[in-house]
Amino acid sequence: MILFVLCISAFLFFYSFNLVTKNKAVHAITSIVFAVLFILSTFFITINFHDHYGMHKVTNEKTSTLVSSIPKGFDALMYQPIGTSGKDKVVIFRTSEKQSKANPTSTDKVENKIITTNDSKAKLVTKTVKYEYNSSANRFWFDLAQKPTRVKTVHYFYVPKSWMVLTVNQAKALPTVIKEISAKNNNAASQAAMKQAGAEYVQAQVKAAMMKNPKMTSAQQKAVIKKATAEFQAKAQAEALQKMMPMIKEALSKIK
Repeated sequence: MILFVLCISAFLFFYSFNLVTKNKAVHAITSIVFAVLFILSTFFITINFHDHYGMHKVTNEKTSTLVSSIPKGFDALMYQPIGTSGKDKVVIFRTSEKQSKANPTSTDKVENKIITTNDSKAKLVTKTVKYEYNSSANRFWFDLAQKPTRVKTVHYFYVPKSWMVLTVNQAKALPTVIKEISAKNNNAASQAAMKQAGAEYVQAQVKAAMMKNPKMTSAQQKAVIKKATAEFQAKAQAEALQKMMPMIKEALSKIK
């Protein structure tokens, strides 16, 4: 509304100031009134833009689940440093396992903070600070001049200690690093021990299933064997990765 007042007062001031009339008092009063309206409108529009007159800061908070930036394998959060100071970064994250591609955070008035916690689950807390009008009257007068504006957005990435925080280059190098370390540790003795442990695990699962159902068919036994084998392999891979973790972190620390 104040923009209309500004435009109308400017037009009426120009008209009244140039109006040819014998009544000098009317000429002077109208010119002064519309000049004052024009100046006041300009003043309030200026402080609305510069000092956010009629507005106040409002903080909106949103909490989301956070899953690994890497779809398969490690629990990790990726980021890309910006500049040379190391303070600014773009974080690449996912909030759902169904999300095949990770999203980068914006760089426009956005701050990212990565915080390590003792919690077992990761989460993302987003706080957005905006200037909004503090009354309907101020919104009525200034809404056309300036819409509610975002001051800044702060992303707090809370990740467990078990997670890895990797740069994009480190994440790209991760499969190669794992392959190289696995090759060094995968000797004949360890393979034999793993094979023996796997056979014992499968036998124990089949025995337990037979005790529950002595009349199991061969097809049912094969299904139990298949399931037990997959369970053992998944468990063994997870344990192997945990043992290699110090070596993996050391290798990745050399990659920027």
